Amino acid sequence: MKKVLAFLLALTMCVSVLFATGCSKIEEDDPAQKGAELEMYLGKKVMNLDPAVAYTDENAVKILSLIFEGLTRLDENGKLKKALAKDWEIIEDPVTGEEKLEVTINDTHWSDGSVVQANDVIYAWRRILDPDFDSTAASMLYCIKGAKAAKEGEISIYDIGMYATTTTKFIVEFEEGADIDEFLYNTSSPALVPLRENKVVSYPTTWSRSATDLSCNGPFRVKKFSEDPTEIMILERSKYYYLNQEVSTEALDKFVTPYRITVRYDLPIDKEIVSTTDETDVLDLFGNPIFYVSGLTLATAEMYKDVQIEKEASTFCFYFNLESDAFEEQVIRKAFSMALDRDYIAYMVGLETEPATGLLNDKVYDTKKGTSFRDASGDLIDIYENVEAARQLLKDNDIYPEDYDDLYLVIRKDEKNDSYQSAQLGYMSNEYAIANYAKDVWKQLGFNVVVSALDNAAYEAAYANGDYEIIGMDFQAISTYPIYNLASFSSTYSGAAVPVKGYDNDDYNALIESAFAETDAEKRAEILYEAEALLIEDAAVVPVIFNTNAYVVSSKLSGVDTNYWGVQMFTKANLKDYVQYLESVRNAAEEE
Repeated sequence: MKKVLAFLLALTMCVSVLFATGCSKIEEDDPAQKGAELEMYLGKKVMNLDPAVAYTDENAVKILSLIFEGLTRLDENGKLKKALAKDWEIIEDPVTGEEKLEVTINDTHWSDGSVVQANDVIYAWRRILDPDFDSTAASMLYCIKGAKAAKEGEISIYDIGMYATTTTKFIVEFEEGADIDEFLYNTSSPALVPLRENKVVSYPTTWSRSATDLSCNGPFRVKKFSEDPTEIMILERSKYYYLNQEVSTEALDKFVTPYRITVRYDLPIDKEIVSTTDETDVLDLFGNPIFYVSGLTLATAEMYKDVQIEKEASTFCFYFNLESDAFEEQVIRKAFSMALDRDYIAYMVGLETEPATGLLNDKVYDTKKGTSFRDASGDLIDIYENVEAARQLLKDNDIYPEDYDDLYLVIRKDEKNDSYQSAQLGYMSNEYAIANYAKDVWKQLGFNVVVSALDNAAYEAAYANGDYEIIGMDFQAISTYPIYNLASFSSTYSGAAVPVKGYDNDDYNALIESAFAETDAEKRAEILYEAEALLIEDAAVVPVIFNTNAYVVSSKLSGVDTNYWGVQMFTKANLKDYVQYLESVRNAAEEE
């Protein structure tokens, strides 16, 4: 009876302070009284954490979602939830009758302790709309009064219809016919999170590439991060994330359960060094406990039981440089696309990967939440190879492969998993495997293609400078609505240099302009079906597969949520009996 009463008393105390302090999950025998430290493997390393531009790599989104918080978020089912935004209200201007959006943000702080203010949101959006800054996220803001005019240099970014009224409130004015609900959904995009102006301005080349200069407003701060492609990344609980800075009795883990996440980039993920120990169901990496592994390939996934798979909002594609001698001809680009057996590639990659039948996958809505643009637009690509038809197409247009020099296919190198040894064992990255398959298929057309795997810095430079003939890249959806994703390929609406070097189709531009002008959702959708079909026919961008994320979670780790983008969230991740693993985890971190 005494034990029961003691339990009930403890439970009552926990409930009574739940809303004031929260029930801490920090164990009594934790010597530092900080919480669990989790080691994870998340795939290839991200080198740039600028939310406005980090959309050529699905791995970037995995990190951005942990360290930044936008006004809203989407849950696993795509339902809009408040995040940084405490509340919003649509108000009517008493003079003009125009609708405005008044947003109130929550009281919280940046990872450096400074207060997150309404002007931090305004600054981030003005930065995207600056004519001198390239970001395809700009189109998501074009519904704001004057936004597109500012992007085109017609007015100052300070004349755009958005302004702070207090430190926690700001007003957004809209162009005529703007869909405010759609705009609110767009604010869930990781590209539209607030930024610390003084950090971006003071450290223009390092603020997003160095832990020292980076300020975050999300649940985790970046403790260790550099451009060394094989160095670990350390994320730590932000002690300023929603915690009341004037009340010392709040539990440290009230809003963020784990104290530290160590992301391993220093070791390859193959069976030579990774195994599952049945006794604890904890992955063992050179004797160090690993509690979460993502980015599994088919070969590595076979080593684990209970592999989980999530669809991502991204498509692996090949982009052609239209300014190169070979690919200025649409016929050659089309032949290269026709020759690919996407069904086989999806089979080769496995893990519920689907062959791309268009650019946008099921994560993108058609006209509203719950509808699929992909289903409505239909299949635009034959997923089976047609090498003979591709050869005939080239022949009919008097194109002879022997007239062309070697063509270079650039991919982002996985510094560890694309090593010679890993490749020989069959554990190479999906990008490397797909590139080698494509090289062999295109050789059947008579073209000699050389795969050039570059490190992150060289890859970024090659893409930015157009120093490639073919480049493999993830097309990451920036919005749940199709218009903002397709707008990135329009020279008049992209808000940046078009992702495909040299692509500028007047007909495509006109379709995107018509779609932005159309306020009827059904009519707009019809225009966008036509636009995507034209983009695929032009074959400047060649979709290959719809990406998935295959991952395994230790049974010791609970509370791992997944958002709509297919990204796992560790804010409330709870590791059972975590104290027993602290020593090995900390020793590993100290060795770095």
